[in-house]
Amino acid sequence: MAALIDTSDLTLNPQEALVASEAVFEQVYAKPMLNQAHEVMTGIQMKTQIPFFGLMGHVGKVSSGCTPNTSAEIINLTEKYWDPALNDFRLPHCQNQISPLFKMWKKDAIANKTWENVNDEMMAFIISRGVDAMENAILRISSFGDKSAKLYSAGGMITNTEDVTFLTMINGLWQQIFADATIYRYTIPENALASYNAQDALASGRALDVFRTLHNKIDPRAHATGNLVYQVTRSLFNEWQDYLEDKSLGFTLNEVENADGTSKAKYRGKPIIIRDDWDTNIRDFHNDTVNGVYTYPTRAILTPIGNIPIGTSDEGSMKTLDSFYDKVSKTWYLDGAFYLDAKVLLPYMIAVAY
Repeated sequence: MAALIDTSDLTLNPQEALVASEAVFEQVYAKPMLNQAHEVMTGIQMKTQIPFFGLMGHVGKVSSGCTPNTSAEIINLTEKYWDPALNDFRLPHCQNQISPLFKMWKKDAIANKTWENVNDEMMAFIISRGVDAMENAILRISSFGDKSAKLYSAGGMITNTEDVTFLTMINGLWQQIFADATIYRYTIPENALASYNAQDALASGRALDVFRTLHNKIDPRAHATGNLVYQVTRSLFNEWQDYLEDKSLGFTLNEVENADGTSKAKYRGKPIIIRDDWDTNIRDFHNDTVNGVYTYPTRAILTPIGNIPIGTSDEGSMKTLDSFYDKVSKTWYLDGAFYLDAKVLLPYMIAVAY
């Protein structure tokens, strides 16, 4: 039966979303607050000395006669330096490039305000995405910064399709770990396997072995601080959960993650922080696509967060963007800038697995 209204000569389009609540926004992945993973030291804007005052050696021998035993021990001083790099970015936005057919965030009805007036909800969304991108940058640089970074095709370990200048501002946490042979290392055998799938298939109990070994092998002086923290890739934490289930310890799984994806799990009383940002950055930047493998996709460290601080001039600049409108270019600009350096302070206070 034919319809009484013939619409065959009309151009009919699907109804697009009219309000933001009807849209689907890609979710920001869970990541630790910066001060959960690192002690944040502020007021650092230039090359600044970090002096280390050592301990005195052995004293005390059996007494003989009237003159005490003279000790030759001294207190040794060593040093490292903060050398923060200034990082910045600019996000330009021309409101007139938004199609007038995009109804979710409408343009101003007044012609000469077309460029300047941006829907408040739209600007808030842009700023929130910009701040998240800056947080991702801080986590990426502090962990994976590499002043000598090179692509795999040039003999390095950076994904061939990536821009190495996203990493070359400082040597971050992992580059300092790789360079210091005095740091205790547990070698994860799956990292050396020859395919993505083989690397991801961790042996049952691998996480337990990592947690136990790092706990037992780290210098006893580190335990004396009382504030050791595990930081691990999601890949290792997933195997830890699998192990608990396989051993019929599933009742503990209800208490290993908060609702936002952050971890409240512990091993021998030491908190476990899940570093989803490590997994993400390894897959983005340490991905040898020619050979089909990642570089050390499963990793863990055990150390007080105070032993791996980041240095910056001020925390506020790491959380906010400068937003302004330029009448000449008819463009909104969102600028971000932050000083950043990262340090492994005392090698004996950290144990790692990769």
